[in-house]
Amino acid sequence: MLTFIQLIKLLFWTSISSADAEKLFHNRDHSDVQNLTSHQAEVITDRYTAELFLSRYGFIKPVNWEEIQFDASKTFSSDDFLDDLPGGPIQERTSVSHSRNAPQDGDQDDRPTENEEFISALKAFQKLSGLPVTGVFDEATKLAMNKPRCGVPDKEIDLNSPVPSENSSASDIETGLGDTFNETESNNSASNIISDTSFGTANSSENDMLNFNDTDSVISNGTSMTFDYLLNDTLLNNSHNIYMERQQVNITVNMSQSDAVQRRKLHLATLVSGSRHKRDLGEPGYIAFSMRVLKWRLIGEGYSSQLSIEEQRSILRLAFRMWSEVSPLEFVEDTHSPLEDVDIRLGFGTGRHLGCNQRFDGTGQEFAHAWFLGDVHFDDDEHFTTPSAGSGISLLKVAVHEIGHVLGLPHIYRPGSIMQPSYLPHESGFEIDWMDRKAIQHLYGHCQGRFNTVFDWVRKEKTRYGEVVIRFNTYFMRGAWYWLYENRNNRTRYGDPVALQIGWRGIPMDGVDAFVHVWSRKRDAVYFFKGTQFWRYDSENDRVFRKDPEGYRYPRSISKGFPGVFGPIDTAFYDRRDSHIYFFKNTLVYAFDVEANSLARGFPKNIRDVFPPVVSRDHPDGSIDAAYFSYTHNAIFLLKGMRFWQVVGSRDRWRRPFLPRNGLLPHKEVDQQWFDICDVHPTALKLTR
Repeated sequence: MLTFIQLIKLLFWTSISSADAEKLFHNRDHSDVQNLTSHQAEVITDRYTAELFLSRYGFIKPVNWEEIQFDASKTFSSDDFLDDLPGGPIQERTSVSHSRNAPQDGDQDDRPTENEEFISALKAFQKLSGLPVTGVFDEATKLAMNKPRCGVPDKEIDLNSPVPSENSSASDIETGLGDTFNETESNNSASNIISDTSFGTANSSENDMLNFNDTDSVISNGTSMTFDYLLNDTLLNNSHNIYMERQQVNITVNMSQSDAVQRRKLHLATLVSGSRHKRDLGEPGYIAFSMRVLKWRLIGEGYSSQLSIEEQRSILRLAFRMWSEVSPLEFVEDTHSPLEDVDIRLGFGTGRHLGCNQRFDGTGQEFAHAWFLGDVHFDDDEHFTTPSAGSGISLLKVAVHEIGHVLGLPHIYRPGSIMQPSYLPHESGFEIDWMDRKAIQHLYGHCQGRFNTVFDWVRKEKTRYGEVVIRFNTYFMRGAWYWLYENRNNRTRYGDPVALQIGWRGIPMDGVDAFVHVWSRKRDAVYFFKGTQFWRYDSENDRVFRKDPEGYRYPRSISKGFPGVFGPIDTAFYDRRDSHIYFFKNTLVYAFDVEANSLARGFPKNIRDVFPPVVSRDHPDGSIDAAYFSYTHNAIFLLKGMRFWQVVGSRDRWRRPFLPRNGLLPHKEVDQQWFDICDVHPTALKLTR
């Protein structure tokens, strides 16, 4: 019988809401439960465990990773007797031949063909891992195999290539692959990406492969598909087959199952048939999301026990934003839509988890896995930490890696790549490097968009030794946001875009039309233009002047500050060669003489008269978005839409005297000159690193 005090405690705990319970758990010191409940991954110490590793990750035989995710025929229940076998659970990514089992009496342990297969696979692993390629299972190879790593196989079947024979070695498979994203000698290419989804697989041939993504309906000629579903965190092992013919989905269910189970399986069938959309980019194996705005969710039954829910969501938001900063994709967290309408679902689990056919191995080795156009699972036995923790495994880095797989990227074996299979400790400020950027843009294209203005901001700075140096930065502005462009790296600054009000205090928050820096021996004045007004900027104090040294108050009317010029204008720039400001308005150009404080003689003029085309008909013909003098290129550029025209300079005319003065060279694409100026979804714009 309960005592009075026990009764009070019971009433207290049963009255706590689930949200309060979550807060209590994450606020308490739960270091006592972190290590006691976690399962340790089996250490790779001998040839047998090494062969299991090489088979698991496709070095002995490429793995059809997408097909096995929900293959119920290969799924064990949570209380399966095999879980209790010594040496840990059996991993079933690929079948293991008898040669990799313990040898029987009288058997030859090292038959020549099997030994050659193992050595070939070992060499392939050593090659991709940057180790001496010896084919010997030495200590360095053991260490590399036992490193924390991603669970996605390194060698996957290319559905666009002939299926290799069972006797094909890893080296044979390598030689048949296509274009590579790797600067190493490996040939693991994006064409190895499987174009299936994470919530359904087809046991069919290449030509009869199920595709759940092309249309809203599911069309399959009698193809059968088997998979499992999770009910209240418990794996249901009663499998069922879904037969799909045209737009009709017929479900055959064991009648002994409960109505709740049947309803959930019906829900899963609906989810499979209509939740994914993709597109073929025209090259074999290169398939990607068709939408440019993708929805994601950290599912409620998949929260981590190590970080608070808000920490998890915040880290995932940042991980998605990092991919958005280098691709045309935008990501938005969706916590309200039906789960089947969410494009990317993420969750944490241990062992057999979230209805997934792949079992996590415990602390060490595999920390997460993901499926192309599908979902991401994290092993909650691992010690995931925040980016600034300085210890454990950075959830941000792992999330960025796994999201890369979802978007279609394979492993990339290049130092600095976030898509390397093994986890490398990284400082909190890691970024997506050049190779990863090019890989994702190979799938989704480059970032494009119009700009309100582009300019180089030149200013004087003092060094720590008291010397005065002149520096400049390049800025691209679009609406209320701007990017700082790092010309020496040929990319935008990590973490951009940033709100104008943060970087440029006092200018209009919704954007500007033009920037002009009058910079000569006598003058050093910076102006921003918007509508019919302009502002002078105080570079020293990094804010607009309310009243400048000459006594003028801002904002001022353009027509008063620059007589003869009437706003609004399209854009403007200052030409140091003749000390003129060139204002653009529709098809007219106004040249303003700064020294005389008046329009130059004969202006305004038609834009074709001031900037004639070098090639007939290749001309923006007015309504310029931005006019920009680049100190990096020592050239003037006119931008309109997705194109730009470079103005002929003195050096060009010296080499080719026939070129007209201020002529416009043939246009080029903006995204081929300035890279990775990418929008992010408005919900992610205010995230800070």
